[in-house]
Amino acid sequence: MSIPLILDIAVGLIFIYLILSLLASEVQELITTLLQWRAEHLKKSIEVLIAGGNDDSANAQKARTLANSLYDYPLLRNLNQEAKGRLAKAFRRISDGVIKLGRQMLPKDKNVFGKKDSGPSYIPAESFARTLIDALKIKPLAHILSISRVEKFKQDRLLEKIVAVVTEADISEDKKTIFEKELNKFDQSLEEIVADLRSATTTLEMSIERMSDKLDTWIGNCEIGLPADDPSSQMFVSRLKLLKQDIFCENERRVLLGTLKPKLEEVMQVITRSPELYSEFEKAVKDKDSPTYTDISKLIDTLPDSLKASMVELTNRVKSGSASIEDDISQLQIQVETWFDRSLDRASGVYKRNAKGVAILIGLVVAVTANTDTFHIVESLSKNSILRETIAKHAEQKVSQNSKETPVILADLKKEMRKTLSDVSIPIGWSKANRDQQFSKEDRKIFYLKQIVGWIVSGLAISMGSSFWFGLLNKIVNVRNTGKSDFPKHEQQIVPEVRE
Repeated sequence: MSIPLILDIAVGLIFIYLILSLLASEVQELITTLLQWRAEHLKKSIEVLIAGGNDDSANAQKARTLANSLYDYPLLRNLNQEAKGRLAKAFRRISDGVIKLGRQMLPKDKNVFGKKDSGPSYIPAESFARTLIDALKIKPLAHILSISRVEKFKQDRLLEKIVAVVTEADISEDKKTIFEKELNKFDQSLEEIVADLRSATTTLEMSIERMSDKLDTWIGNCEIGLPADDPSSQMFVSRLKLLKQDIFCENERRVLLGTLKPKLEEVMQVITRSPELYSEFEKAVKDKDSPTYTDISKLIDTLPDSLKASMVELTNRVKSGSASIEDDISQLQIQVETWFDRSLDRASGVYKRNAKGVAILIGLVVAVTANTDTFHIVESLSKNSILRETIAKHAEQKVSQNSKETPVILADLKKEMRKTLSDVSIPIGWSKANRDQQFSKEDRKIFYLKQIVGWIVSGLAISMGSSFWFGLLNKIVNVRNTGKSDFPKHEQQIVPEVRE
């Protein structure tokens, strides 16, 4: 057998595999879309990530509940885009009906998407990280701790020291009584500042600045009410000014803000129920029936222990060097994105292996349905020179049409291949003419065994995918025509099919 003949047979066989692999990829894509395999695999992968690979039923249930809640957040919910056109909506309703019918046969708790019918097939790492950090209530927790510390500062460091100065002052009891009344007004003004901070009307920095201003005003009022020529009164005012300087000077204010702002590690200790920090959080919340306290306490109780451990580990990696928790949260988001990406890389490998298994099954079904016997095809191509030359000619035309500077559009390639099927009498199918050619006088047992093996070989070949066979067809045609140096350069321009 000459080399040109072998190349012609190879071109014909690869061309047939290419046509059938395009059909198989369409079937697999349709099944994948209808059954939402990608979306379901992504949801399950996120549950495994949250559960930390722990198969404990309670831990897995907590992970599923948290994942369902994450899917309700706008950043993830908006990724699940619905069809817009009438035809697309009709097809969507049909596919939803098929999915619901299939899920009615499963236990209620087996629906991957919880109460929803579908989910996104792809989630960017940034969207997941931001959603998870929002779900963990890190900013509200930090705000509550900050308010608690401001109140403690107000009471322990500010008011008590002022009361001590007033009590020790060498002034008349009448003056002390007046100052104590003024001190009550000062306390009320501080409460208003804390209330504004609690409602997030002002920032922590602005609240400390306002407290300093209020103290200045109160000292000024005290100074007005005292005789200027009384040394004891002036000593009292001087002590108040020194106290204010000691608390609110530039360096002390910087240190003060550092102590009032909770660190990211401290917030994580609340989430993991560290006794000291969690008790501080409990004391900070005045209204135990408030939605904020209810949501945070419920979240802490329902978080999987594995996720708590993972978040503590990711928090330990944050090295921002900043006193701002916002900067720490930004660094934590980067860590969560990396964590999510690495997990999805592993999940993608699992999905591709599963998709490959499905592709093999579909390839076998297509091979049997189309009666694609590799041994019969090779035999037909080797004996029928007209068939061999016709297929080789069509293959060359397709390669030359799709090896230009513009990338190949897979949908256009499929249309061309369908036209080829009507133009060329390929030795496949269950037609009487093909079965007469396929059947020989050899022993039936040997024939059937040979046919089954031929189907298996064809099915495995079809499962390799159209991009593989198109690339190989390019190379074989190049060799057959003594090669063209510009072909390999554009060989990667075909859009690879998604065979998951």
